[in-house]
Amino acid sequence: MKQEKESEKESEPARARILQVAAELFAEEGYKGTSVRRICEAARVNVAMVNYYFHSKEELHLAAFDHARALARASAADVAAASAQAQLPPVEQLRLAIEALVSDMLRSGPASLFSRLVARELIEPTAAIHKLAERNVRPQHALFTGLIRGVVGPAMPVEVVQKCVFSVIGQAVFYARSRIVHELVAPELAYDEAGIASIARHVSQFSLAALAGLRRQYDDVQVHA
Repeated sequence: MKQEKESEKESEPARARILQVAAELFAEEGYKGTSVRRICEAARVNVAMVNYYFHSKEELHLAAFDHARALARASAADVAAASAQAQLPPVEQLRLAIEALVSDMLRSGPASLFSRLVARELIEPTAAIHKLAERNVRPQHALFTGLIRGVVGPAMPVEVVQKCVFSVIGQAVFYARSRIVHELVAPELAYDEAGIASIARHVSQFSLAALAGLRRQYDDVQVHA
C-alpha cells in the first residue's frame, strides 16, 4: 500500500507537465497543429502516458481547458460579478468585463492560458466544440449578453443584441489571434503591459460608444412608434 502511494506521488508531476505543455501548445498552435508526440517530448514523458491519464487527444484537450481555467487570473465573469456586487452602473460593469477579457486574451503566461485557448477554439473549432461550448463558451456568451442588455435597454431587438455580443467578443479574439498581421501593417502597436492596457481601453471605449449610438437609435424608434 505504501509503495502504491509513493508511486502515485511520483506520477503526479508527469500528469501536471502533460497538462501544462498541452495547454500551451494547443493555445499557440491549435489542436490540429499539435501532436501527442510533440506534447510528450516537451513534457518529457512517454507517449503511452497520454493514453494512461487521458485516454485520447480529445480528452486531453478538454482537460487542458480545465487545467488552464484553474490557473486563470480574475476572468471577465469574476470582474463582472465583483462590479455587480459593488453596484456599479451597467456601463461600468460592461467596461470592466471587456477590458478583463481583452487583457486576458493578449497576455502571455499561465494566467492567460484559458482565455487564449478559448480564442483559439473560436477561430479553429475542433470536434470538442460542443462540450467546450457548454463548459466555457456559452457561459461567457450569456455573461456578455446580460451585460450588453443592461447597457442598451429593453428596446433593442434580441438579434441585434446578439450581434453586439459577437462584435465585442470578436474584437478581443481578433487582437489575440492576429498579432502577426498587426506586426506587418501596424508595427506601432505594442503588446507589453502598457500596450495591452491601451488596447483593452480602446476596445471598451469603441464598444461602449457604438452601443450608446445603437441605443439612441432604437429608443428613438420606440418613442415615435
